[in-house]
Amino acid sequence: MKRSSPLALIPGLVVAASAVGHAQDPSQTQPTFRSSVALVRVDISVTGRDDAPVTDLQASDFEIDEDGIPQAVETVQFVSLDGTRTTDLGESLEIRSPEHAAAEAARDDVRVFAIFLDDYHVDWNPEIASRAKRELKELLKQIGPNDLVTIMDPLTPLSALRFTRSIDDLQVRIDRFEGRRGRSLPPRNAAEAEQQGQRNVIEIRAGVTISALSALVSHLGGLREGRKSVLFVSQGPPTFPGSPNEKGLREVLQAANRGNVTIHVYDPQPFGFAGRGGRDVLQRLRTETGGREFFNANGTAERMRQVVTDASAYYLVGYSPTRALADGKFHRIDVRVKREGVRVLARNGYWAPTAEEVNAPDPTPAEPGLADALAALATPVTGRAADVWIGATRGPESTTRLTVSWDPADAADVSRPARLTVEPLDSATQEPIGDLQSILNAAAVSSDSPSAATFHLRPGTSFLLRFSALAADGEILERWTKPVTVPALGGGGLVMGTPRVFRAQTAFEARALAAGTDRAPSATRRFRTTDRVVVEVECYAAGADTPSVAAHLLNGKGETLVELPVPPVSGGKTRLTLPISSLAPSTYVLRLTASAGDSEIQQRVAFQVVR
Repeated sequence: MKRSSPLALIPGLVVAASAVGHAQDPSQTQPTFRSSVALVRVDISVTGRDDAPVTDLQASDFEIDEDGIPQAVETVQFVSLDGTRTTDLGESLEIRSPEHAAAEAARDDVRVFAIFLDDYHVDWNPEIASRAKRELKELLKQIGPNDLVTIMDPLTPLSALRFTRSIDDLQVRIDRFEGRRGRSLPPRNAAEAEQQGQRNVIEIRAGVTISALSALVSHLGGLREGRKSVLFVSQGPPTFPGSPNEKGLREVLQAANRGNVTIHVYDPQPFGFAGRGGRDVLQRLRTETGGREFFNANGTAERMRQVVTDASAYYLVGYSPTRALADGKFHRIDVRVKREGVRVLARNGYWAPTAEEVNAPDPTPAEPGLADALAALATPVTGRAADVWIGATRGPESTTRLTVSWDPADAADVSRPARLTVEPLDSATQEPIGDLQSILNAAAVSSDSPSAATFHLRPGTSFLLRFSALAADGEILERWTKPVTVPALGGGGLVMGTPRVFRAQTAFEARALAAGTDRAPSATRRFRTTDRVVVEVECYAAGADTPSVAAHLLNGKGETLVELPVPPVSGGKTRLTLPISSLAPSTYVLRLTASAGDSEIQQRVAFQVVR
């Protein structure tokens, strides 16, 4: 998949490379180009009567000033897309994985859209929510079968961001939207619970929105060089001069300009409602990224068609700036077209890179397996009633023991189940191939009912596990399946089972955990600073060798923070304690390394610490 250098994203900055950094691993997203010659490339939408695209302009039709100085237009390319596939017509367009979505986003014939539902800054008002849902669903009618769309809100982590081509899935997500400005109860997660009682909750929520928007824009910018479009649904997060949120807003604009991301803004208040709080923020977002505004007017649904139209027909106009390239400053761009009766829409400037960014050293290779570990933290877009853990350890007679446990999910929009059933199915026929087992969640240590399901299977076996989340009265709240392939943990080599995580939330649970009371592993990977968390590792080596285990705590970027003490392996097991109470709220990865002789294997467990 083609990737862009930092220079190639300012905005669409094309580099004529006189020296290129060393070849990089294809998985790295930011190869570095070094050069002294660059072409600034600007996306320009030109429309005429009825906002129809003008398609026949030449280089001589454009005039561009940078910081008031006329620039010589050198290249013009007209881009035309209609949301249909231009190649591989026999291929299924259904998105199968985040990796598949990234590969699709890199295609030149794919339009990429993101809808950011800023519920923190939309009034808690059924009229406003209904209007937003109705008009957003009308907008979805303009989406083509080849387009990629994702929906995000302030609490969506990037690890849970999912692009889709399913209009039905997008409509379901939109149906759940409601404003939360002026509403704080019930809290949807631990972070919102922490906001209760804070005097600066307005500033906190504005910071959450701006930070999430910055992450989204940066992510979109790394997908490819072509235009990406964001529709920001909000009445505007307020910022104040000199505040951290003002700095964060500037970072959003920088990331949008560097990543060729256009931000359109939609205030869903009906006609006649006065904007308040953050209208100036909305104006800055759309003006400085070349987007459009949709608010305080009737017929918004019809006008919002331009979000798709602008991504379908635009010009890429390039020029070589007359100034020094790498000054790290903002440079204003003014674009004019020498034709009567047309409307020109383009970003009003861009942030140039610094000299350090231009000559950045080759990136350090990412921690192996980091992406897979972080992906395990992702919350399904549609919400899930339960967090499920499936672990493998060595079983009797050359089998592998699979253990399943669960915890109620943190999602606020799903009912909390009382019980989970687990049933193995044949992958082809989906007929049962084993007993259905019913389990309580991992915290139910005082019940006589089992809190884990166990299956002994031959290595290499592939099948489906069907899960059913049940309410206390037996009603099925949700049902889903997950494909499973049984790993081989026998033989004579060094092997490590799936790490088991145990969490104690009360003094009683902590005493039971310290005493080694048999209990099911925790399925959740989101811990409070008051939790006691222990990780158990099972590993075996060939012959009489006893393996040793090392543990390192990493941050979310894969950088090593500290080595954790690990007791010697005894009876094929060892346990270590995570220092949860001393960690700041963030995402972490525990890297476990088992070694014996010349052999070494690793596993990683990602987790989050919340207040």
